[in-house]
Amino acid sequence: MSLWSRALSVDELDTRRWVDLMPWLDRYGSARTAALGALVSAPRWWENESPADTGAHTDIAGLCAELAHIYVTDHPELRFADGLLREGEVPVVALDLGPAAATVVARLPHAPTTAELFSRSPADLLGVRGADRESVEEIVCAALVATALREPSTLEAEPRAARVPAVALLLEDLAALARWRRVCGRDDAPLLQAEPGDGAPEEIQDAAARLRALTARDLPLPAPADPIAELAGYLQGLPDAEREELRRRVRDDLGDPAGPSSFPFGTAVGDLLASLRAEVCPVAAFDRIARAYPVLNRTVPGFDVPLWRVLHRLDDRFEVADGWVAVPDLPDAEKQMRGLLSEFESPNGVVEPAAVKAVWSLPDGEFEAWTQYCGTTIFEGRLLSPPDGLAGRAAQVLEVLGDPLTADTLVARMGVNADVHTLVAELGDDERFTLDGDRWALADWEADVVTAVRNRIARLVDARGGSADLAVVVPALVARFGISEDSARTFAAGGEFEVVDGRVRRRPRSHVPVAAPERTRRLYRLGDAWRLRLPATRDHLRGAEFTVPSAVATIAGCAPGGTVVFPSRLGGHTLRWTGPVPRLSSVRRFLEDIGVEEDNELLLEVRADGRFDVLPLRTVADNAEPLRKALSLIGHTEPETVPEERIASALASALGLDGESRPRRILSAYRARRETEVVALLEQAWVRVPN
Repeated sequence: MSLWSRALSVDELDTRRWVDLMPWLDRYGSARTAALGALVSAPRWWENESPADTGAHTDIAGLCAELAHIYVTDHPELRFADGLLREGEVPVVALDLGPAAATVVARLPHAPTTAELFSRSPADLLGVRGADRESVEEIVCAALVATALREPSTLEAEPRAARVPAVALLLEDLAALARWRRVCGRDDAPLLQAEPGDGAPEEIQDAAARLRALTARDLPLPAPADPIAELAGYLQGLPDAEREELRRRVRDDLGDPAGPSSFPFGTAVGDLLASLRAEVCPVAAFDRIARAYPVLNRTVPGFDVPLWRVLHRLDDRFEVADGWVAVPDLPDAEKQMRGLLSEFESPNGVVEPAAVKAVWSLPDGEFEAWTQYCGTTIFEGRLLSPPDGLAGRAAQVLEVLGDPLTADTLVARMGVNADVHTLVAELGDDERFTLDGDRWALADWEADVVTAVRNRIARLVDARGGSADLAVVVPALVARFGISEDSARTFAAGGEFEVVDGRVRRRPRSHVPVAAPERTRRLYRLGDAWRLRLPATRDHLRGAEFTVPSAVATIAGCAPGGTVVFPSRLGGHTLRWTGPVPRLSSVRRFLEDIGVEEDNELLLEVRADGRFDVLPLRTVADNAEPLRKALSLIGHTEPETVPEERIASALASALGLDGESRPRRILSAYRARRETEVVALLEQAWVRVPN
């Protein structure tokens, strides 16, 4: 049992006051004494009691764990030598840290005793390669416990502590990974991808081959437990009143879900939930999932309802409704879908379903059903994002059809109740459109012929079930764009298309397109940093990883298939693009640090030097000027202090339009990104409304 988690007798504890042993408690300040007072029933215990006194009525190791959390949260820069009384040196191995925490300490230079450790602060430890908040708090807790002991110098290393920490951590992490492979039904999948590189000796090649051959079946994992039996036992173990209340909530479907699951990963129910979340991610047809997991339809004794219904009521990251199963719920799944669609949408907000389905795991029928369930507009086989007014819808229709249209035909095809004269007035005042005789066209057709040709190929291919005869595609391109047959063939076999056996089809894709930051909605450049604005969700607050736009990966220099570890004030932070979309590791520690709550908007920041941070969105007064509110929305942390004459250029540079200050051009750029909230504020400030 580790030093910081074992029961300590009163005889082992120091008789001096807590505040004398731990001066940082005195630094804590009277304004925050409530947090300390809540830990122990005795009044101002840290000033009036010694560890020996407190140990008579309180678990010292548990108390030190709570104090460690406070120390790391409120005093990240305070060195242990300045916050704790240190008398003599203690071998670091005597702290008996777990593998992860011991590995962090072992990576410090010259750290055989606590001398090197005490010269550091929590922030220093978080900067160590591989450190995380949990391992740092464990180290701090052990330092606090050692300080509370009467004779810390007598501590000796336990036998298990003599092992190399990194080796123990490797075995522990392999066991965790193996358990996950088993939960996912991939017992035979390799646990390691050991690649020694060209020229390695035969002995090293053999060692790498053995590592690559290691699978979950090779480790002594316990047989999977039964979630039905576990739930039944859990219910039976509750007091009568709690048992009946829980039964009533589950069976009668009353109130909100009970909250975060009481069954973490490592329990039968927790393993099942984790596997379901990975499979669903974020939505799937319930019938398909139930076929893959028959246990979901089994009745749970005591609850007398199917397992899926119990999970739906006990865990707020698992919802079953309207024939769908979603993680964490249907509204969030819809948000995730819209985020994915935004990676594929054109500047006008047109999305080709075939491109999206290539990287999303939903079967074809489910994809169409889900987009319809979400109320997505479908036009001629394309998905349309919400437009920026009448002109925005006209741009989408023209892009999809690919040919100039008269105003009358445009109104008819748009399917809106609009006056032709109103539409003509809007198109004539919009730089996206040109007029040739009586037909309206997109200006981009002349300025960006490559994209126009690419869109026509996509329509031809998708309209024919995924592949089109080259003999059909080439004449169509020649007739529409006046290009040569050789150019048409080059277009048909280039970019995201290929020609196989005389037919044009999309190239296989494993990830979303790599997007430019300047064209990514809610992503803004401020000085040497880019900031992404997004709302804090329940999943963010509980520590789940989440998807980010591909443009964030572009800024970080993370290509598809790669991983980047950002340095940050709270330790290393990982961005990985090993699946269809980039995913960022949990930001919970940042949200706790800055006090962000659910639905508050926050800013993810990536600086030019590669550092990462999370900031709260700076709000301004309701009666502030519209342009100041717009500066707040694009990530300015002090929008009130930006000089009046620099506001327009600040709004422009956020989109990469350096040197631009003309309101019309800036407003047009925000409209092009469909930044609805920002556009409304800019229009309020810059667009005259007729009386």
